[in-house]
Amino acid sequence: MRTRCPFLMLGLAVAGLWAAEPPARAADAKAASRARRLARAINGELATLHLSRQAPNDLISRRAWTNLLDSCDGDRMVFTAEDVAGFARAHDVLDDALRLGDFAFAYQVRDLFRARLRERTAFATNLLAQGSFDFSGHGTYAYERSKADWPPAGAARDALWTARIRGEVLDEWLDCETGGVARAASVVAKSYADMLAAELKRKPAETCDDFIVSVVSAYDAHTAYLPPDDFETFRQQMDLTLCGIGAEWMKKDGALKVKRVMPGGPLAKDGHIHVGDVILGVAPKGGDEIVRISETADSDLVSLFRGEKGTKITLEVKHVNGEIKRYTLVRDDVPMDDDAASSQVVTADVGGTPRPLGYLRLPSFYSTLEGESAENARSCADDLRAELEKLKKRGVAGVLFDLRDNNGGSLSDAVKVVGLFVRQGPAVRILTADGETTLPVPDGAVACEVPVVVLTSRGSASAGELVPATLQDLGRAVVAGDDRTFGKGTAQSVCPLENRGGGLVVTDARFYRVTGGSTQFKGVEPDILLPSLTEDEVFKGERGLSYPLPWDELAPAAFTPSWDLTRFVPELRTASEARRAKNPAWQKHLQLVKDSAALIQRTEMPLNRDARKAQFDRDEAVTDELDRQEEEGFNPLARDKDLVLDEGLNILADLVRLNDGRTLPAAKPLTSADSGLFDGIDDD
Repeated sequence: MRTRCPFLMLGLAVAGLWAAEPPARAADAKAASRARRLARAINGELATLHLSRQAPNDLISRRAWTNLLDSCDGDRMVFTAEDVAGFARAHDVLDDALRLGDFAFAYQVRDLFRARLRERTAFATNLLAQGSFDFSGHGTYAYERSKADWPPAGAARDALWTARIRGEVLDEWLDCETGGVARAASVVAKSYADMLAAELKRKPAETCDDFIVSVVSAYDAHTAYLPPDDFETFRQQMDLTLCGIGAEWMKKDGALKVKRVMPGGPLAKDGHIHVGDVILGVAPKGGDEIVRISETADSDLVSLFRGEKGTKITLEVKHVNGEIKRYTLVRDDVPMDDDAASSQVVTADVGGTPRPLGYLRLPSFYSTLEGESAENARSCADDLRAELEKLKKRGVAGVLFDLRDNNGGSLSDAVKVVGLFVRQGPAVRILTADGETTLPVPDGAVACEVPVVVLTSRGSASAGELVPATLQDLGRAVVAGDDRTFGKGTAQSVCPLENRGGGLVVTDARFYRVTGGSTQFKGVEPDILLPSLTEDEVFKGERGLSYPLPWDELAPAAFTPSWDLTRFVPELRTASEARRAKNPAWQKHLQLVKDSAALIQRTEMPLNRDARKAQFDRDEAVTDELDRQEEEGFNPLARDKDLVLDEGLNILADLVRLNDGRTLPAAKPLTSADSGLFDGIDDD
């Protein structure tokens, strides 16, 4: 924070750079007043709650400045280098602006973005109307520009846009089977018109939210402000409650393509709308007043579908066969059992003898947030205990614990989950602003005494990598999976804001393996490498996010290993590698993994049709497989369709054979007592 009077500093900035607030915004006095109060409250909460115990300062301001520009123009194509240079005088004042609840700079950035987007839309429309595209050359287009410099105004910028538009037309042409280049050009032109229309519909309150998000997220990769709709979604994910229509979608070409129909929800019960159908419009209150998806800002989409239980909603849908119809549904609670802990028993060959093995799946460390109603409260630790009891009654000889793509959740539940497999000892080391502590596993909580193999992936994050790390360090389980997990070694607390202001998710602790090293940035390495097909969001992990905290370590906790299962790792690894080397399906899988990594890391595309078509076909094979995996989920009863799961069961069968019927040993005395108690850090 600067030592000069912030009022004077901001006043000078407004006079030299920022535009006055438009009359239309001044008329929205109630919303503006609410936003100012919210900004001031958040400023105070950050200074109190964040691990650094610092209010926003000049470093945060400079990061927030970048975040704010990127929130408008993440591809760095719309603003000019000259525009950005003009914004530079605000580098060090956005921390003060949050404290004062002053959104003038955010308005000015958004207004200029809107003006530039009008210009660029006109440029794109004119170019597309000419209809003259040659795709026989050898040029390329750099479409990944999130780290690039903004282009200077003039010919160089126009050339960049021309290449971009050509690339979009070529992609659309290859994506559709009929209509040729002319149709592709019209689709791209409409997408630009829709983009501008959605921008012009944005409310001033959204600009305020963008500004707050930009400042809050400048602290670290996981501190965030969640506006009311986003916070409600977060709350529902944590306690597995949902009221709506029961669908997951992706936005494409100004519509919503249905990716999943959730069993037991209104959409599934109605039966008319299926995966692949496209939602063109919504009447949030039922009836005929349809709101077009193409004209709706992304930030408003969720609110179209959300509503009170028992209220009506009408959907205009284009079916896969091209038929367009309207359906009126009634919002209702949507069962989310697919996202809860689950188990199966699989019969496998263990040393020539059929034996039952347990498969345990946990998609997230869900838990009802503190302060929520106890009615219908959920805890993943309680649910896992129940599933393990089922497996025990079936006499399973070992358990495959699938934590692939588990992106974390409740840290307190993660500690309890470790206790389901370990009799005593430390579960995790914690560092807060108040110092270090060690959280022990709960006494007498063990629910599984047989050998365990844990499956991980690059999408396993936070608690989803802490649990396998602890079980690995304690010799309790063998870990198999991707070359590393996500690398999130921080814990967050959730702070609901008053008057439906949304909520803060604030990093207030770092956690460490019982051996002392952090999972932060580095993630968890497996004992046995089983590469998975990976989506873009998780490929780089923590190191691909903005402002990640660095790796560090604490002194190790005092502990005695609970078992010695990791001594079997060399033999298990050798047997697994030999199996996979002889399996043609694994060789195909490894090629898809390689192609997936190439797709994610690619930053340019060819503007030659033949070259792009060949690339398109390779990419489509990867995306089709990812879509198939997402739709089919994890199913041990169809293990031929999930090679990682199948090999995980093979490794478990080998481990059971090598372990020769032993179960978890009795507890041994620790060298010294564990220190510290769990003190209210609820979510990571």
